[in-house]
This record gives sequence, structure tokens and C-alpha cells, in this order.
Amino acid sequence: MAEDTTGLASLAAIEQWVSHGELTHLPVWDVIDAVQAEAGIRTLLAVTGEAFGLLEKEHAASWQGLMAPLERLHVRLGRVVGAVVHLLSVKYSDELQAAYDAVRPDYVTLSNTMAQSLAVYEGMREIRDGAQWPVLNPAQQRILSESIRGMERSGVHLEGAAKDRYQRIAEELSELSNRFQTNLVKEEKASRIIETDPLRVRGMPAAVLNLAVELALEDGVVSASTDTGPWHFIVNGVNYLAAIEHAADRSFRESFYRAYRARGCSADFDNRPVLEQILQLRQEEASLVGFANYADLSIESKMAPDTTAVWQFISEIESAARPAAQNEFAALVEFMQSEGEAVIEPEPWDIAFWTEKLREARFDYDSERLRDYFQMPKVLEGLFSLIRDLYAVEVRSVAAGEVPVWDDSVEFFEVLQDGKVMAGFYVDPFARPGEKRGGAWMNTVVGRTRALTPGDNTTLPVALFVLNGRPPVDGKPALMSLDEVRTLFHEFGHATQHMFTDIEEGGASGMNLVEWDAVELASQFNEYWMEHKPFLRALSAHYDTGEPLDEHTLDRIIDSRNFMVGGATLRQLLFAKTDMALHETYGLPGADDAISPFEIEGKFARETIIIPLLEGETQLPAFGHLFAGGYAAGYYSYKWAEVLAADAFAAFREAGLEDAVALRAVARRFKETILGLGGSLPAAEIYRLFRGRDATADALLVDQGLRVAS
Repeated sequence: MAEDTTGLASLAAIEQWVSHGELTHLPVWDVIDAVQAEAGIRTLLAVTGEAFGLLEKEHAASWQGLMAPLERLHVRLGRVVGAVVHLLSVKYSDELQAAYDAVRPDYVTLSNTMAQSLAVYEGMREIRDGAQWPVLNPAQQRILSESIRGMERSGVHLEGAAKDRYQRIAEELSELSNRFQTNLVKEEKASRIIETDPLRVRGMPAAVLNLAVELALEDGVVSASTDTGPWHFIVNGVNYLAAIEHAADRSFRESFYRAYRARGCSADFDNRPVLEQILQLRQEEASLVGFANYADLSIESKMAPDTTAVWQFISEIESAARPAAQNEFAALVEFMQSEGEAVIEPEPWDIAFWTEKLREARFDYDSERLRDYFQMPKVLEGLFSLIRDLYAVEVRSVAAGEVPVWDDSVEFFEVLQDGKVMAGFYVDPFARPGEKRGGAWMNTVVGRTRALTPGDNTTLPVALFVLNGRPPVDGKPALMSLDEVRTLFHEFGHATQHMFTDIEEGGASGMNLVEWDAVELASQFNEYWMEHKPFLRALSAHYDTGEPLDEHTLDRIIDSRNFMVGGATLRQLLFAKTDMALHETYGLPGADDAISPFEIEGKFARETIIIPLLEGETQLPAFGHLFAGGYAAGYYSYKWAEVLAADAFAAFREAGLEDAVALRAVARRFKETILGLGGSLPAAEIYRLFRGRDATADALLVDQGLRVAS
């Protein structure tokens, strides 16, 4: 009875899925507390382990006898653990983190056991090599083939000490990645830059100053005010960008720059030894399963054929971007001097500030004042209109309270096609310092799959995407910068690939099995609509007057789309090169790691970046993409997918952006291939089905002004 109270009852509570019309298996977020999560997951692990053991012994070598029940086990486990991990990223608490930490080792152990089961592996091979293979549909064939390859990459053939070591590495990597991210969340929560002098914060956006005053009041300052301070700033992305782009005081910008660049390096939250251990363990893991290094292991499952192709790709983009970046920096220094800035060479904390000033002078608009024209509700309305016009679907808001959410600011929407609900999504729009990690991301809540329902019924997909915008202040609606609008479009592009999938086999629906370097195609493609003038105009409406942006400002925004693109490209390539080099060379078993990861990063920074950097400056201790995300030996994927996205959008330009009929035809093909086919075929094949050929870098480089059109 005690077991049922603490285990089965807790599991039943956190698996308390609800439905909203046709949308099913929506989590009841507020019942997933620390006590329920720990007891429920522990019981689910035991139940899943027992069921998997029976499947190993009693499965039939067929799709229904092996692959379908295996998917059901994975989906159930993944949904529960995924809900807890999601809450840790948006509603962090030490208690929930401790509960997850308590069960995570057992979760990793079970995952390894399932990935290294010889009985299941041989059963899969028997299906692949037997009479059933020809009757499987393409999605099933790819799921089976990739499952076999995935098990081989997970050490299914390892025995004895090697197998034990692989499992210990997996457990340690899980712990270290979790610690890496948790350190950043805790450090941000504890961080403060306190300012008492109004002159020091001149130029800072009023909305940011208001939030800093609110934090000062929360910190116990009785008399804080917007005009006189004091201002308490958390060191996060929102405040950092506001400071380095808009604060007139150089020393204030310097303090923010140094604090932000030092994230992950403080004594209490030092990620430097953590990331070194991660790199070493990844290399050992790759060696155990037969790869020369972790980069080779990573690239083996991506679009890029090998690491040589990745380096060649980086070199092609860098060669095109470097001359532009050099000219951009020279123009920036010249502008600073013409404005009377008495410096011989700019410091790192000068670049963003003077870049913004140069943008205003050259293109005649103030990016901070543009916020007044981009109200979040209006921007969402415009985004949903675009989706309707392109893909013949409708987006409908669901009233607050009808669907459980994890925060009162979260909204839920339905997507309808021909009057029928086909998908749904949550939007979590605003920063919540101390409980919500920075950045923006999309994730899945429910996949299109048969694994959650009896018979051949498929669940409808539900997505979520998370932003970190400024919340509404002073009675105004939430106002967005152009970059934040672009981020919204980016994340919704990911959501379209999840929601518009036509594949009913869960293992290949949506973004499942889509190669990592193709995953950003749909998201970056969606950003291109921001450069279409009629559409951009339709997004805008001044929060006070309702007037859209004027023609002059719209023209300037469109003209500025490639402003400083050379330097931005080199910075992205710096991350890609550092990532690849670390995972090719650092931490190899038996190697003398006399050169640290930070020295490797510094070497590439000196040879790649044009703008000044701090001596010893490092991005790595706060680089969650590499050490707490999925981009290890894959950060180049952003630029690789950007090439795909530019080439794909060129098809829309060729059809004519003002020709509604032709545009709808191209959009239908895009939806049926790129968005619809998920991972049921290799990404290169799907792209050729859409475009009729492979993508080249020409469209991107020409569009960005880095190459002359042939």
C-alpha cells in the first residue's frame, strides 16, 4: 500500500493528461511538483524496465511485435521526463531540480539498457533482413534502419568492462550537462549589477529601468524609483543587450560586458572544469563505439558527409564574409571618430553601442523606438495571417483556463485545417528571471503518433515555444524589438514542422529523425518573411495611435537587413570552428591536453574575429548549446541550414511574392515535403523533392551581399 501511495499514485498524478477537443494528452502542469515527480518517475522507471524485460524475452520479430510496443515504452517515459525537464527550464526550483537529480541516474541507466539490448537489436535486424521489410512503409523502414544504427552508435555490441564503462560515461555526461545548465540558472538568479547614479544609466530603455527598479524593491530597497534608482540589474541577455547597445556611459557598458562574458566562471558556479570533463568523456564514448573522435560520431548521423565537408563549408562561407567584415569594422571606427569618440581603438563594449548609432545614422531609425510599433498581440496576428495565406490553415486562441498552463502568461492556440483541429501550441512569451532560463526554443508536447492511443488512432501534434521578451509595463502591451519578432518567427517555423507533419509513425513524424543540420531549415526559412515589405508593414501598429510604420522607415529596415552581416557571420563561424576543433582534438584518450579548450577557442577567435575581444574572453562556460544541448560537433548546423533556408525561399521569390496563386502552389509543395515528410526520408532527398535539386550557398551569399550574383 505504501508503494502505491508514493509510487503508483504519484505516477497517476503526473500522467494526468487532459484533452481539449481533438487535442489529447495535454499535461496538467501544476500537479508536477517535486514530491510527485520523484516518486512518479521512479515508479515509471520500474514499470518500464519490467515491461522492457518482457519485450526482450517475448517479442515477435515484426513491426507490431517489436517496434510498436518499443515506441510506446519510449513515448510514455519520454513524455513524463520531458514534462519535468521543461518545468525546470521555465519554472525552476531547487526542490524540483533535486527531485529530478535523484531519479536521473536511474533514467540514464534504463535508457542505456534499452539502447544496448542485443535481443532487441537482433530482432530489428531480423525484421530488416526478412520477408517483412518490403511491406513496411518508407517511414517504418527509415525508423528501423536508424534505430539499428543508433543502437550500434550506443554500444550495443560492447561487453563486460567496456559496456559498464560506456554506461558510466552516459550517467556522468547526463549529470555534468545538467550541472552545466543549473549553474547558469543559479548564477543568473544570484547575479546583480547595482547602479545608483542616474547619469550612469543614461540611454537605457525605460522598460529595462522599470524592471530594475522592481527588482530593487524585491531586494528590499524601500525607496527605489525609476528616475533616481537605485537600479538592480540581473545579468541576463535582455539586460545585457539593452546596456551594451544603448547605455551612453562607457564604464557602465564595460561593467555589463565583463559580467556577462564572465558567466559560468564564478567560484560557486564554475563551468570550466565541467565542460572539460564533458569533452573528455565524449571522446572516450566515441572511442568505445569505434570512432576516431566525437566529431566523427556526431557527423555520422547528419546531412554533412564528414568533418572534411564541414570544414570546407565553413571555409567557403568565411572567405565570402571576411572582406565584408573588414570593411564593416573600418567604417565603424571611422564613424566613431567622426562623432568625436576619443579612442584610438574601440573596446569590446563599444562595438554594439556604436553599431547601433551607425545603424541609426545610416538607416534613420532607432531600434528601441521601433518597439512602439511591434505589439506582441499584433505581431502574433500577422504571423497567423501569414500561415493562413501560405498553408490554408487557421489559428484560433483558446480562452485562459480551458487548457492547463505552467504560468499565467502562457497562451494556448489551436490550428485548424478545413474547419477541423489539426494541431495546437503553447506560447510562453516573457522573461522570468531566476526561474526561466534565457534564450528561445521550441519543444514538443505531443507528437503525431499511434503510441498513445488504442488501435490505429493517431494523436494530434502539440508544440510549445518559449521566448524571453520584456513583459508589459505601465499599461502598455508587450512591445517587441525587431530581433525579438524575428526570434518569434524562427521558433514558430520549428513549430510548423512539428504540427504540419503528415507522418503517422511517431518515430519519424515532425522533427523526429530529421538530421540535426537540417533541423533549422524550417525556422530560418520563416524568418525571411520579415524582409517582405508588405508583410512587415502589416505587423506594425503604434501601441498608442495604431498607425503602421511609414514607408520611409520600412524601406530603411529592409535596406538594413544585411547591416554588419559580415561580422555577424564570422562570429557564428567562430563558434562553429571552436566546436568542431574541440570535438576533433581535445580530450582524446591518451592525449596530452596541454592546450586547454579556452586556448583553442582563443586561437580561433584571433584568426576569425575582426572586432576586439577581451584578453582571455571565453564563451564556452556559458555555451549551453554545446554542453547542455544537442549541438556538440554540430554548431555549424545553423549556417548549413541557413543555406537550405535561403535556397528554399528563393523558390518563393522565383514564383513571385506578390502572386498569391503561384505563392500558394509553392507553399503547398513546401508543406507537403519539408514540413510534411518529417524524418521519413533523408533530408537531402526531401529537399530535392521540394526544389528539384540540391541546395547551394549561392542564394544565401548573394542575398546577404557577400557574393555577386552570376
